[in-house]
Amino acid sequence: MFVFLLASFGLLSASITNATPLENRAAVDTCLSDKKVPVFASGSADYTQAIRPFNLRVTFKPAAYAVPKTVADVQNAVACGAANSVLVTAKSGGHSYASHGLGGEDGHLIVDMRNFNTVTVDAVAHTAVIGTGGRLGNIATSLYSQSKQAISHGTCPGVGLGGLSLHGGYGLISRKYGLTLDNILSAEVVLANSTVVNASTTENSDLFWALRGAGAAFGIVTNFKFKTFTAPENNIVFQYSVSPSSAAGLSTALNALQDFTRNTQPPELNMRLFLSGFTTFSGVYYGSRADFDKLMNPLLTKMGISNGFGSITTNSWLNTLTSFSNGALVQTSPYATYETFFSKSLMPEYLTPAAIDALSTYWYNNARTNSRSWYLLFDCHGGTQSAITNVSADATAYAHRNATFKMQFYDRVSNGYPGSTYDPSWMPFLNGWIDKITAASPAGTNFGMYINYADTSLSKDDAHKHYWLGHYDRLVSIKGAYDPKRVFEGPQLVGS
Repeated sequence: MFVFLLASFGLLSASITNATPLENRAAVDTCLSDKKVPVFASGSADYTQAIRPFNLRVTFKPAAYAVPKTVADVQNAVACGAANSVLVTAKSGGHSYASHGLGGEDGHLIVDMRNFNTVTVDAVAHTAVIGTGGRLGNIATSLYSQSKQAISHGTCPGVGLGGLSLHGGYGLISRKYGLTLDNILSAEVVLANSTVVNASTTENSDLFWALRGAGAAFGIVTNFKFKTFTAPENNIVFQYSVSPSSAAGLSTALNALQDFTRNTQPPELNMRLFLSGFTTFSGVYYGSRADFDKLMNPLLTKMGISNGFGSITTNSWLNTLTSFSNGALVQTSPYATYETFFSKSLMPEYLTPAAIDALSTYWYNNARTNSRSWYLLFDCHGGTQSAITNVSADATAYAHRNATFKMQFYDRVSNGYPGSTYDPSWMPFLNGWIDKITAASPAGTNFGMYINYADTSLSKDDAHKHYWLGHYDRLVSIKGAYDPKRVFEGPQLVGS
């Protein structure tokens, strides 16, 4: 899903298990009870709802389900898992494409952080301490109510802060203020040995580096301290209809968009191209209408878009968020958004004209006739003036600083009605699209991929290679120092 400044060990499915022996599960239950850690009991209504994943294609059964209310509860839950050889997984919002918040496989002790959701702003210092289980829409409204502050975060209002912040966080103000993880000043973390530490550039700096891009493998964050900014008002929100009539027409639009993103797009302009059964070009400009027109009109012409086929409005901050939120900002528990889908991603530094032609030809010959609710989303991520690119490549574990586009491939069969299924025979549709782009690219090109758009068809080795690129070996070293017994494990996580 789109976010704002928002496992081939085989295909993940309910049939793949990392079954925890029954005696270990019973021992964990006893331990959690003895330590008075709140839980959702297996079979209860709360438990049944909590383990229903956002992506109904990938369902798993936990060994136990803890719902801590205090940091001590989190420490005790981690201790219970570690003492009984049961893997521990934190869950914030539950929006993971591969159900990583449920372990990504059967048999994990889930530590649901929903009760850690407070937002405390220091408007003078422009900082905020936010619980890792907060959901983005609620965080946005709470920040705004406290001296009109904001952070870079996602537009999907039900997404939890933890997974977003620990692995990226891109959206429609990120070119100006960076990724969500770029705005973290510090984090409070429960480690595998159940101790609590602070991580920042001055405390446990190696852990802090790893958390910002690969955090799920290193501990459970209870809260973050963020930099905030005063929410901008009078924002230009735009959307144009795009109607390429041929593969060549789409290639023309994409080549123009890529060149503009890499070389011209200012940080105040944030945008995306949504390619599906219908195609739109949309975004936000934080500046005047006159400057917007001067900047955009030449681009629209090069892309073959008539500026008469669109809408342009001036919006307040909260209305800007709502324009891209697909629903109300304020969220109520429990999380209850479901779809059935398969997804992939690419984070290309540069798509050659041949790669763009291959992409466009596949769209024209294959995608247009697919009757499922598929889409391909191009987020204009990098370029010379992007705040993301202007962070040093090795400043954090996030490995995609130079990616021009953040591309999300999504093949959906329903909005989550009971009994909906995604036939594995459909997976070659998206895999084939990636293959065509890769084959048309220079030999040896290693495209990055985005773990928050988790691709369950990747082997663990391919996941490590594409999610973290050249940062992976350093991450493994830090994992060995902070989690030597691999308490925080998952099919695609660092060290798996």
